[in-house]
Amino acid sequence: MKTELPPAADDPRHFPVSYDIAADAFCFASIDASILLAPFLDARMGDAWTRRTAAATPLPGASPGPAPAWLFHTAFCCSTLLARALHAPDAVVALKEPHVLTDLATLSLAHDPPARARLDARTGDACRLLARAWAPGGRVLVKPTNAVNRLIPRLLEATPGSRAVLLHGSLEDFLYSCLKKLPGAEEPLRWMVRYLLPGTRLQQALGVDATHPFNPVESSVLVWHAQMERYAEALDADADDRLRSLDMARLLDDPRATVDAVARWLCLDGVFADGEETFGARVDAVFTRNSKDVGLRYGPDARALEREALRQRLGPIVASALEWSSRAVAPHTRMPRDWKALAPG
Repeated sequence: MKTELPPAADDPRHFPVSYDIAADAFCFASIDASILLAPFLDARMGDAWTRRTAAATPLPGASPGPAPAWLFHTAFCCSTLLARALHAPDAVVALKEPHVLTDLATLSLAHDPPARARLDARTGDACRLLARAWAPGGRVLVKPTNAVNRLIPRLLEATPGSRAVLLHGSLEDFLYSCLKKLPGAEEPLRWMVRYLLPGTRLQQALGVDATHPFNPVESSVLVWHAQMERYAEALDADADDRLRSLDMARLLDDPRATVDAVARWLCLDGVFADGEETFGARVDAVFTRNSKDVGLRYGPDARALEREALRQRLGPIVASALEWSSRAVAPHTRMPRDWKALAPG
């Protein structure tokens, strides 16, 4: 991989696709707005991913711009749908799960002081690069992958004035979403445990090793509870009132009103630039399609039918998992005291 400096520090199309921990280098690729329609900004970007080039750090400074808006989530809770509904280029550009932040979450697992010091510097660099506006007066919404929830305090500190939404679903919904994806989800679930459990009070109370090969039910329960603790810590520390939480159930119950409320809380006024009617039509279109494959229809009726089929197939397993969670895990979990739930506009 050759090394070069970014040709235009202020150009968001010179995109930081990843961070090479060993080389201490951000890797860039030239992209256009069409690439942002990919479900995730990682290897699924295609040619943009394979053609990336590295730039030595420290990086030349991009001009300070508006702080990004943050959409944190607990996975499998319609975050991709919400990000798509808020994507109104170039006024508002939604960056879905940029891999560069996942790389920084990996770096945060290191325990040596030099890695910690580098993490602070590179987190600021990454946030500055991701926040570059795609048009004059534009804003950027960043939706990290849920493994990045371990970095919520650092990301907020690195972006003064930013606001965030903490999207979440119930443990029951999380279990159904995870278990229906087996066997392919087994290793990703263990991966989530290794990122989200370390350093939590929950891990200390249970006395478990995050690298243990947990079965899918154990992994799902531990991941969900670890994320509740991450949210609790962030909400308890929110002295500047920069956070709001959002339940997936409310989002699905009234997409238009909820997306409207999210946009207003995050100050993403550009989503309304073409008028309320266009905004509403975009939300309606997004919520009747599969979040990962927009060519497939998947609306409320299909969602309800799938849920009933899952109850028939997985109901007993989920019930057993919920009982184990209530007895063995929930008593050790620090849940948010004040959810700061997002109120309608």
